[in-house]
Order: sequence, then C-alpha cells, then structure tokens
Amino acid sequence: MLYFHADVFCKEPMTGNGLTVIVADTFPQSDVMQRMAQEFRQFETIFLVQRGQSVFDARIFTVEEELDFAGHPILGAAAVVRQEFMCDDTGIVFNLNSRQVSVTCKQQGLAFHSCMDQGPAEFVRSLEPEIYQQFLRPLNLSQCHVSAGYPLQVVSTGLPYLLVPITSGLAQARIVTADYESQLAQIGAKFAYVFDVNAVEGRTWDNAGQVEDVATGSAAGPVGAYLYRHGRFAARDPITLRQGRFVGRDSEIHVCAQATTGNMLVSGEVRILVRGSLAKMQ
Repeated sequence: MLYFHADVFCKEPMTGNGLTVIVADTFPQSDVMQRMAQEFRQFETIFLVQRGQSVFDARIFTVEEELDFAGHPILGAAAVVRQEFMCDDTGIVFNLNSRQVSVTCKQQGLAFHSCMDQGPAEFVRSLEPEIYQQFLRPLNLSQCHVSAGYPLQVVSTGLPYLLVPITSGLAQARIVTADYESQLAQIGAKFAYVFDVNAVEGRTWDNAGQVEDVATGSAAGPVGAYLYRHGRFAARDPITLRQGRFVGRDSEIHVCAQATTGNMLVSGEVRILVRGSLAKMQ
C-alpha cells in the first residue's frame, strides 16, 4: 500500500489541514482501516482503490468512526491521484459509500489546486428562536452573539451541519457539554459549525469538544450556500472562508456557486509532503 501525507487548504507547506492518503489494491477490513486512522492520528484518513483510469472507490475515517462524506480528504486525495495516476487535468470521480463526487485538480508548480463539486445544498431545518439557547449554551455562546437577521439552520451538501452565525464570541466558542452529539441528532445535524458572518471565519470540533478541526471542506459548501441565501454575498461571488487560526494552522477554503447548476464548488491548495509505502502488518 502506498502512503501519502498531504496538507489541504494550505497557504504554504506545513500549513492547512493534514491528511493521510492510503492507496491499496483492495480495502483492508473496516476495523483495520479504523485502527490505521487512529495510528496516523490525523483528523481524517482516506483509503483509495482504483476502479478506472480516473475513477476511485474511497472510504474516509476519523479517529473515531467512518464518514460517508468529508471535504478535505477528497481534495487531498485528488492531488495524490493527479500526481500518481494522471498526466493531465482530466476530472476525477470518487465513489463514496453513498454518492459520487467529481473533482478537478491542476498542478501549479509544487502545489495542486483541487476543486470539488459538492452538488446542491439542502436546507434541512431552520431552528425556532425559542430553542436557540439549548444549542448555543453547549457552544459557550448565547443569543447576544448571534448575528441579527441570520437564523440558526441545519444545511448539508452531504454532511449536515448546524450553522451558527455570530458577530462576536468566536474566540470563546467551544463545546462544553458531553452530550452535544445527541442534541444535534435531534435536529438532523451531525456537527456544529460556528462562523463570524463579518470576518467569514469559522470553527468546528469533534462532538466531544476535544479536537478542533483545522479546515472543514464538508462545512464550507453549506456555509457558502447559507451566505448566498441570506444576502451576505451576491450570487456567484467567490467566498474565502478562513479557519484554523485558533490552532495555529490558519487556512483558506474557497467557495463559489457553479454558474449553470448552482452546485456548491469547494476548492483549495494541496501540498503533498510525504510519499512512502506501508510495511506488511501480518
């Protein structure tokens, strides 16, 4: 199996969101892939099996669980595929557990620029103002931090996020409860994403609040769609979403709506830092 370490949504080497990419002939057993993700201890690890010249099956694991969709692993995997398997900028298709995702990737010197079509955004639910506090308090926030005219909504382009738009309090935001995952499940959300509407900067965590994500591609599409719908940006205007400043990995995620379909396009720079092979484990 080939092994790669890449940084995604980076500005230069060793910035952005780290990622492990494993290319195999066949997928290891699920429990083995989970243990490998725990061994590498990146926020996510993606496993690839080639099915065609530019078609790959993909499975994504955090240190805790398998995900049906995630952003930065797909963009980082596209850079690996472009480097190892392709000689031009032909589009790449990743078959995930429950959907296909198309990505374009162009080499730019020592870096790669990957762009993913996340499809249309689904506005799953708008929260009633009277229940705001039960979802804000576990984030160490209150209604005084919420941006006027911007509702709390669950939005998804494959992974549903509770979007929490604020104008103050980003630095103090964190998860301060042990049962936030079950609370989010009640409204159809998997994670919460807190973002400053004016600064266009966001934060998110694992639901235990122990690990803050550096740059979250799966949240960027929903955030972009939200900002378009509520008039923060004009339709089709490019959006740059910042994330990672509070963990010392300031990152940039680029978002726009595809002109003809309205699909959310999420892109960023990728740097491949390590290429190697894994020793046999048995």
